[in-house]
Amino acid sequence: MHLRSLLAFVIFGFCSSNIVLADAPIAAAPKPEQIKQSVERAVEYLQDETESWLSTRKCAACHHAGMPLWAIGEAARQGYNVDKQFLAETTESLLGNIEKLRATRVFPDPKAAPDPRPQGRGLNMGLPFLAVAARSMPSLSSGHKQSLTLIAEEIIKKQQPDGSWEFFATLRRPPINETQITEAAWTIIALQNEISADAPKSQREALAKALIWFESAKTSDVYQDKIMKLLIAIRTGKSRESVQPAINELLGQQRPDGGWSQTISTPKSDAFATGQTLYVLALAGEKVDRPEIQRGISFLLMTQASDGSWPMTSRATPNGEPGSAKLLTPITCAAASWATLALTKLAPIKK
Repeated sequence: MHLRSLLAFVIFGFCSSNIVLADAPIAAAPKPEQIKQSVERAVEYLQDETESWLSTRKCAACHHAGMPLWAIGEAARQGYNVDKQFLAETTESLLGNIEKLRATRVFPDPKAAPDPRPQGRGLNMGLPFLAVAARSMPSLSSGHKQSLTLIAEEIIKKQQPDGSWEFFATLRRPPINETQITEAAWTIIALQNEISADAPKSQREALAKALIWFESAKTSDVYQDKIMKLLIAIRTGKSRESVQPAINELLGQQRPDGGWSQTISTPKSDAFATGQTLYVLALAGEKVDRPEIQRGISFLLMTQASDGSWPMTSRATPNGEPGSAKLLTPITCAAASWATLALTKLAPIKK
């Protein structure tokens, strides 16, 4: 069944019934070619957005450097065709040496005036995002690895005695900067990638302390907290039995349209929550032939825009009012990154 026919069928089904059971069959399983075309459009969008942002903003922001580079890098690892020259040149421009790392505006520059804001004393979250992205690259030079060592040292330097990192709610930039738990998850992943069994004792202890804090941290009602808790549990080797309740909870929050939403009060599903959920479920071992997974993929395929992005609204509140952010490219780019990560993880290209 062609995508247009599938879309018409699904729309008709939604109009005919207000309820779609979680285990209800979908009209047709998403075809590999449909997924491939969706990923190709998304990768092109992410590359264009990243190039434009870095050339004009001169800042390795989480949503326009770390996340899209990670997504494109993972797409390449899963067998999708990507512009490897873009990956190599962008990675070099950000991590090639200490001067380039400082030029990202996310790593401290001793020559720059101190940031007087409260968040100035905390960890710039662009660093863990950038470190996560780097480890998805096809190869890293000695200069890249040295930059990653410096990032790990900076992360540990900003760690609090209880193993956590300060979270500055004044940023008001959910979901990219959502809660202390979600930001700690990204930071822990970065450290996991950089701290090996033969790393200095102080670094291994810092990571262990972070994991203890994270595991004991009380999960809020924020949906992303639940996803990131499961993500870290999977990465630390928790048994399937121990994480099954969390998997069931995520599956149980799937919307009738096949997607997931960032909050209970959000009226519509979106690519950020859907991509994030599908990616973590894939890491947990869920397969593409599971009905819930197929409906999630179909949601992403049907809602993708022609330019490769997905329509998004902002929850960021720079002036204190809900969703008052005027610039939508950060959330749109982040959502496309999660969608790409999910699609490529669930449907790798067979070689």
